[in-house]
Amino acid sequence: MGKKRILISSYNLDFGGIEISLVNLLKNFNYKKYSVTLVLEEKKGVFINDIPKNVIIKQYKVSNIKNIFIRKIINLFNRFKFIIRNYKKYVVSICYATYSGPCGFVARVSSNNRILFVHSNYYKLYNKEENKVRTFFDKRKIQKYNKIVFVSNESKDDLCKIYPNIKNKSITINNIVDYKKIINLSEKKVNLKKTTKKVFLFVGRLEESSKRLSLLLDVAKKCQKNKINAMFWIVGNGPDEKKYKDFVKKQKLNNVLFFGAQKNPYPYFKACDYLVLTSKYEGFPVVYNEAIILKKPIITTIDVSDDYISISNRFGFIVNEKNIYDKIKELSLKKQRIKEKVDFDLLNKKRMKLIEQIMESK
Repeated sequence: MGKKRILISSYNLDFGGIEISLVNLLKNFNYKKYSVTLVLEEKKGVFINDIPKNVIIKQYKVSNIKNIFIRKIINLFNRFKFIIRNYKKYVVSICYATYSGPCGFVARVSSNNRILFVHSNYYKLYNKEENKVRTFFDKRKIQKYNKIVFVSNESKDDLCKIYPNIKNKSITINNIVDYKKIINLSEKKVNLKKTTKKVFLFVGRLEESSKRLSLLLDVAKKCQKNKINAMFWIVGNGPDEKKYKDFVKKQKLNNVLFFGAQKNPYPYFKACDYLVLTSKYEGFPVVYNEAIILKKPIITTIDVSDDYISISNRFGFIVNEKNIYDKIKELSLKKQRIKEKVDFDLLNKKRMKLIEQIMESK
């Protein structure tokens, strides 16, 4: 009996939580049982060489040329070509990049057993405006998927309120985590100046609309003014990077350091005292798992849980715009560690088993 053919579609393999979780998922497939094809809109990214050699990587390229008429002809031709070559040829197809229309098309065409992964809380992303959420998911033809996988209970519950009929085919399964790699990479040496201050680390995309880093920079400004024993490290890049750096320069903040995007951010995790997340919304942030593995308490503005982990009173502190400064001021006077141990090996096996179960179900 031959291997079961699985197709997974995503955007690319550049920096990002979705990309890291996709790589980890691909590393945990049983390749004696499954033949996996990964279809990318852009066949590029820093993690492309981390994909297991068993995986076949293909590209479904979308034209973006300025001439609308020619662009539509090219994209229509590419759609027909993909349909002819791949129509229902896979046992299971997975759309891993929720936001990508072409990825959804690829997954829906390739199999009768279609799975959609939802990595963010779109209800909160669209400021709880149900019509906008419905427009987004109607365009992505959510009703055509047999199973929908969420990374947090909150994002699942919120979307099921808008689409009650998807409740029975929805499940929470958080990302597979390569905890051994995280621990090993955290041991790598990086050039960091020693400081007696408590270090509060932010890791993520520098984009105000979702990450709200200005909230943390305002805290840094207040900490410097009041001589609080706190240092703020920023790891990441994004469209608002210059704006943030200009603010730090204008305010003459010597307690904020930018390190840019890092393929290996884990030495910064190891060297810090706390991880800070100022997001307006998230599914279940990858950095939560990374902080827990490296035993760094989390200060976060979002309270989410998955199939096992909840942050409050276990792995960190839930804050808001009004009390984040007070919490950082309090924690700057002491050092805490995460005491609870999480068996990520067992957790990965459970999650992979659940994924296999929904792939096998009809």
